[in-house]
Amino acid sequence: MRGRTRVCGRACIRLVLLTHLLVVTALFASIDTFALTPTALAATCQGPGCNYQDPMASGCTEDGRTIDSFVYEGANADLAGTLMELRYSPACDAAWVRATGGTCLPRDCGVVLEASRGSGSTDEYSLGNASGGANWTNLLSFRYYVRGCFATFDLSASTGYVLEGCTSWH
Repeated sequence: MRGRTRVCGRACIRLVLLTHLLVVTALFASIDTFALTPTALAATCQGPGCNYQDPMASGCTEDGRTIDSFVYEGANADLAGTLMELRYSPACDAAWVRATGGTCLPRDCGVVLEASRGSGSTDEYSLGNASGGANWTNLLSFRYYVRGCFATFDLSASTGYVLEGCTSWH
C-alpha cells in the first residue's frame, strides 16, 4: 500500500465540520458579547476641575451613587413630594444634587448644592430646577463639605435663596 494516503471517512469529516462549527459559533458569541457591552463614558474632570460642570456631560454619572436623600415635606406646595438625592462620583471626586418631581418655576424654587471649606459658611453653590422629571445641579468638588438643599429663590436674601430643608454635610 505504498504511495496511498489514508482518506478521512464520514465520521472523520463530521468531526472536522463539527469542530469548525464550534469554533465559528464561539467566535460570533464573543463578538456579540463585546458588541452588547455598553462602554462607560470616561470622566473628563476631577475634583475642583469639575466645579460647575454638568454631571452627565462630564461622565460623572457613570459611577455616581446617592450618599444622602430625603423627600420634601415642607410648606412649599411646588416642592411637595419632591425627592432630593445628594450624589457622589468617586471617579470625578465631585458631588451634585438630583431632584425628581416638583412643579417649581425656575425663578421660584428648586434645589441648591452648597459647598463649604469648613469655615461654617457656604463658599460655593450650584442651583438646580425642581420641576417634572429628574433635574440636577452642576458639580462641585467633593474635597469641600457638601450638602443638598431645597430652596425658595429670593433676590432680597444675601445668597439669592432661602433654604427649605437640607441633607447633612458630607
